[in-house]
Amino acid sequence: MIDTEKGRADVSRFAIDLAIRIALLAGVVFGTLQLLRPIAPMLLWAVILAVAVYPLFAMLRRRLGLRRWLAATLLSAFLLVLLVTPVIMLAGSAIDTLEGYARDLMRGEHILPQPPETIQSWPVIGQRLHEFWLNAANDMRAVLKAHVGQLASMGRWIGGIAAGLALEILQFATAIIIAGAMLAYSEHLTATVRDLAGRVADARGRHFLEIAGSTIRNVSQGVIGIAVLQSALLGIGMLVVGVPFAGAITFVALVLAIVQVGPGIVMLPVLIWAWMSLPLGIAAIYTAYTIPLLLVDNVLRPIVMARGLQTPMVVILAGVICGTLAGGLIGLFVGPVVLAVFYDLVVAWIVAGQKTDTKA
Repeated sequence: MIDTEKGRADVSRFAIDLAIRIALLAGVVFGTLQLLRPIAPMLLWAVILAVAVYPLFAMLRRRLGLRRWLAATLLSAFLLVLLVTPVIMLAGSAIDTLEGYARDLMRGEHILPQPPETIQSWPVIGQRLHEFWLNAANDMRAVLKAHVGQLASMGRWIGGIAAGLALEILQFATAIIIAGAMLAYSEHLTATVRDLAGRVADARGRHFLEIAGSTIRNVSQGVIGIAVLQSALLGIGMLVVGVPFAGAITFVALVLAIVQVGPGIVMLPVLIWAWMSLPLGIAAIYTAYTIPLLLVDNVLRPIVMARGLQTPMVVILAGVICGTLAGGLIGLFVGPVVLAVFYDLVVAWIVAGQKTDTKA
């Protein structure tokens, strides 16, 4: 039929129609992605949050008999409180601490203690550090006047970080609200996504969807949940012994724990301060309290993240670390999902090859 004139015309018409349809579809997809690009990170966060807290949403509906929209509203309000409360407490703590130092500085009081003599024996920087610390302890105002330019540059740098952080918090709050709306329509959205996954890859597509959901929930519990618990306990310890800027240090410890660097970097100077400023017994007790907290995540995180998953723990941890390095905090969730799906594809491909060889 193709060798005839009419057959060749039909094939040409079909090819042109197919090319036009593909071009139109590609244009619509590209235009949609361009429109969504400014809010894509926020939408991705909303999806991650909705998947992570869905078990809690289902429990609220089951235990309290709430309607979908009411349970979603309560859960969104709870998440917003969890987000805003630490920020307000951190800002208030920083402002109060800075105001206290400013009052002491205006009254001419000593802000810093005298430096230990042992610092002079440190190699390379010991003598200069001791002299600078001694001058700052005796006359802080003179030291500040001598470094006005550096302090102004540091202030602008800190102000830029604070502005960026405020924007991120606002976007995250918006993502929580969007996640609440997704939870309210979760049944319809879940059915649609499952149908789409089945349309793309049949039963294997729905299996990948289950892997993605389980991985996101386990990563959120194993990484963020343990990081929040760890930083909260560290913050309580710092508040009890009176560590300056305890709120800011707690926040930095939380961020470092989430991005898999660990809070040890920021807690080591705190431990040094404790041994230099606190009585020996209190410093020893505080150290004995802090050291286990710095190590507890290495034990709890693999247990929580591997629970209920068939994907090896090594693959999940590699996804967490590589995803964080490649995409920041969002990559923390996207990385494990991508590697888990890739691992499942490789396993399925190997099994299919073994079955083919057996039949042959």
